[in-house]
Amino acid sequence: MAHKRNNLTRFLGYVRPYSGYLVLAAAGGIVKFTVPLLTPQVTRYLLDKVFLSSSLTAAEKVRQLWLCTGGLAAVFVFIYAPCVYLRHLCADKASHRAVFRLRCDLYYRILRLSASFFSRHRSGEIVSRLISDVALAQNLVGTALTNTWMDAIALIVILIFLFRIDVPAALVALGTYPVYLFFFRKFKSRIRTATMRIQDELAAMAGDMSERISATTVIHAFGREQTEKQRFHRQSEKLFSINMERILIQGLNQAVTGTLIGLAPLIVISFGGMRVLKGAMTVGDLIAVMLYLGPLYLPLQRLSELNVVMANALAALERIFQIMDEQPEIVNRPDAIELPAVQGLVEFDHVQFGYEPDRPVLNDICFAAEPGRRIALVGPSGSGKSTLVSLIPRFYDVQKGAVRIDGYDVRDIKIQSLRKAVGMVLQDPILFSGTIRENILYGNPSASDQQVVEAARAAHALEFIQALPNGFDTEVGERGLMLSGGQKQRITIARAFLKNPSILIFDEATSSLDCESEYWIQQAMKTLIEGRTTFIIAHRLATIIGADWILVLQNGRIAEQGTHEQLLPAGGIYRNFFRRQIESAPLDLLQNPLLLNQEIF
Repeated sequence: MAHKRNNLTRFLGYVRPYSGYLVLAAAGGIVKFTVPLLTPQVTRYLLDKVFLSSSLTAAEKVRQLWLCTGGLAAVFVFIYAPCVYLRHLCADKASHRAVFRLRCDLYYRILRLSASFFSRHRSGEIVSRLISDVALAQNLVGTALTNTWMDAIALIVILIFLFRIDVPAALVALGTYPVYLFFFRKFKSRIRTATMRIQDELAAMAGDMSERISATTVIHAFGREQTEKQRFHRQSEKLFSINMERILIQGLNQAVTGTLIGLAPLIVISFGGMRVLKGAMTVGDLIAVMLYLGPLYLPLQRLSELNVVMANALAALERIFQIMDEQPEIVNRPDAIELPAVQGLVEFDHVQFGYEPDRPVLNDICFAAEPGRRIALVGPSGSGKSTLVSLIPRFYDVQKGAVRIDGYDVRDIKIQSLRKAVGMVLQDPILFSGTIRENILYGNPSASDQQVVEAARAAHALEFIQALPNGFDTEVGERGLMLSGGQKQRITIARAFLKNPSILIFDEATSSLDCESEYWIQQAMKTLIEGRTTFIIAHRLATIIGADWILVLQNGRIAEQGTHEQLLPAGGIYRNFFRRQIESAPLDLLQNPLLLNQEIF
């Protein structure tokens, strides 16, 4: 319970800067709910003091009638209406501004989290927290924080009026409140638990659907539409069942509230009627009390709805602050430094790393990449090649040993400064929805249009970009779906050119391309590599042979290292790897001058 209160307190920290709007909203709400309370008083006065009066003439009764009703109408037009408008405007502004700040902070927190977080959570699940849960939390401001004050003040005013009319009748009218409060507490925790389960299931479904929708080509190719339909049906059925549990609880909550509200007038009119017959109350008093029963039990009904809103919002806040409380594993040390002008020396000093502490992926990795040299990483899948290069920009921290750049341990360098010096071109080229220009500028948002053009030219992308109807302003679509694989990869290389890093990482950047696309990518890579320390994960023979140094990884260790000329005659793993590549290489690749006269048999 303390944890729930803590989450609520933390959320109120986002609301506090807009407390002025909430005060105005509450004030407007008080007027909204108290002005109608004058109607029973006017009705009571007209009945007892005007209509049933024997001392007033007919003309005086008419004048009193129009004076009372006209005055009350003026209050509704000139006071009530503006206050209702003010209440909704201020409440909505406060809720949207508070949620705007919360959503921005949550998104920034997500962006700062380490790679390990994203390996544990699917993207759809994260988006669900960012969108769905935050929307539920918004209801807490727009409904709970303003309505609570309004209902409390309105209830106090009603009770004052009721006790002034007749104390026994007022006490009878309040008789059902203790019963309601009992059920209120009973249902609240059950609704919150059900809401938590629903939000968790929605997040899981969102993650699954995001994954499936992005893979519709595979679904179509294997004819699995019916299978996916059945899968979605099972998930929806589970969500439906959990929703029904919450609906049943909410239904019981509403049924109890409705029954109490329905019984209360019967009890009051029976008790009040007896007092009228005994002469302890006037007819006007009884009618006024009856007219106040609606406003008296409206807060009761609204509290029932608030029960659901609070339960939903608290469940959402718990899920939101679960992410807000996630601590990034990769953070700047207190004494971290800015990386000076980078020469490009990269050293791995007895590095050990594993995604799980007791299951190392890399063991005792030792080597030094001199500035400007090309390092090729070869080895079977799962040998640790991609893991090794991910330690250079510090996506993960080593468990033993150190990774150094120009003699500085990467853990002693400010993260932004370190990653500014490192560029990456991945096997799966990632583009964002937007234009080609915007995607290239991602490498350096302050670059000029001329620099963008030059980066595209260096990446051998300018020709195809200029051939597009809108040139650099062509929309690439989600993840660049409007472009071919080779075009997307050249855009990512142009992005790397614009970043101008001192250290480059190519993670199988050409492995899934056709021959023509690969040719242009290779040309762009040659230009980009020039003068930069480069790590290349590749299976392409020409790329491997052209490297200055080759690291052969097997089972997380460097099994062999050296130049192509040193490794090939040694008759080890590299020779066998190279021989298998030759045997499976196409004829046009074997005619590459780098591959001719290789003594491998």
